[in-house]
Amino acid sequence: MLSEREIFEKLKQLKYLHLKKMYDRFLSKKPENCKYNKIVILPNKNQINICVFHLEDIVNVDLCYKIEHSKDCNAFCPIQNKEQLKERFIEELKDPQKRATYYKDINILYWLYPNLNEFKETNIFTKLNIKIRKIYLRIKGYLLN
Repeated sequence: MLSEREIFEKLKQLKYLHLKKMYDRFLSKKPENCKYNKIVILPNKNQINICVFHLEDIVNVDLCYKIEHSKDCNAFCPIQNKEQLKERFIEELKDPQKRATYYKDINILYWLYPNLNEFKETNIFTKLNIKIRKIYLRIKGYLLN
């Protein structure tokens, strides 16, 4: 049987791994992640991706539909930044339906241990570590002055 602290650490690991996966997915240089990449539907129902960064220069439109195109692009700008993705992740974890759909492993831990959110680290070593850091910062401040 795992202790409450070990379960809490496992939950932190799972959250970190899912957040890292989300960063990798939405911040990587792919055409679908660029805010300047737009899909244009042609009259024959085909779709092409174009870069609208240089929109005023309609004669020279950049096609951007392969990953190689966006990897070399100087105008690449992700649609969402890390802070927005983290907020989105936190909101998805608060919603039980999304958590059950996208984060099944985290949802199982919440289901097995409903009081997991209330767990706080009250370890004596954690408190001691915080006090040592405060003392270190005070000493460092005196030495710099």
